[in-house]
Amino acid sequence: MTTGSDGIDLRRMLIRGALLLAAAGTAGYLACAGNDDSQPDTVTGCTFETCFSSCLERSLPGGICDGNLCICNEPGADADGGDVDGEGDGGDGETVDDGREDGREDGREDATEGGDGETLDDGDAAEEAHEDAPREDAGPRCTELAEAWTFNGGEAGWTHAAVDAPATGAWDPWELGTPTTGPAGCHGTATTNECWTTGLSGNYPDCQRGGLLSPTLDLAPCAMDPYRVDIVFWQWHQFAQAAGSSDGGLVEVTGDGGESWTELAPTGGWDGAIVMDAASCEGSIYVDGLDGFLGASGGWVQETIPVPFEYLTSQFAFRFVFGSDAADTADGWFVDDVAIRVR
Repeated sequence: MTTGSDGIDLRRMLIRGALLLAAAGTAGYLACAGNDDSQPDTVTGCTFETCFSSCLERSLPGGICDGNLCICNEPGADADGGDVDGEGDGGDGETVDDGREDGREDGREDATEGGDGETLDDGDAAEEAHEDAPREDAGPRCTELAEAWTFNGGEAGWTHAAVDAPATGAWDPWELGTPTTGPAGCHGTATTNECWTTGLSGNYPDCQRGGLLSPTLDLAPCAMDPYRVDIVFWQWHQFAQAAGSSDGGLVEVTGDGGESWTELAPTGGWDGAIVMDAASCEGSIYVDGLDGFLGASGGWVQETIPVPFEYLTSQFAFRFVFGSDAADTADGWFVDDVAIRVR
């Protein structure tokens, strides 16, 4: 039998490789290229949104792209097919191996005759005690909490409403459908493709201040290393700009069910400050003076927003907040294929 730390590492690598093959056989590989919500035809290969939505439709907790293939995760498994914290029911070779190694070590210390039988017996007893011990990770694992919304089947729990607006009046322009203005369609190629927009058939109105709100999610299991959680989405926007006036939008998160909201920037940063010429609007406009997306995106663009640990609670949600003044209007903001990515 191979012994020593190098031997143990080699054995763990072999076990992990076997688990990866088993996971592929169980969860399966899905072809991504050309699926309904793939990137435009000028781009080939697997996309994050297509892979996640395909796996979620099969009740599997998301997946990762490998070239043109989508690899779905097994329930309760990390992206590499292993148990997330190494304390599962033997699904990760490391847990079984560590239990036996600890048992053998205890056997060497406690055995009176040093026989192999006694050592293995003690090891088995240690392994049984480990399996019977209370689990410290009861409840969902972080990797099971990945979500993806294509919106092709409807609102999927998303809502929208005016943000800090006067009690009367139409201040929320968000609507779901297939636009005939702006990009003249949603991200992807599905025949029933729908997305959220501030105007399906024309420019957004003046003096808008609407928020598009995600469902509340329990991301508390993710609030620790080594997990990383991102908000990922596709957007197309054309916001009006003039002297002293810049319509725009931003993204905020909450960890307390909406009692407070915090703006989070995408990895590439914001375009600049949103400036409202709101003299002709009733009341103030929420996004005025805050950083956000401005001007034209130049096409469908994917954005990534990392979420700090302190917001990963049982009452997590996020929203897209749009604002316009009375100076001018434009095509607006179009949002599609939104996801919570867990790494």
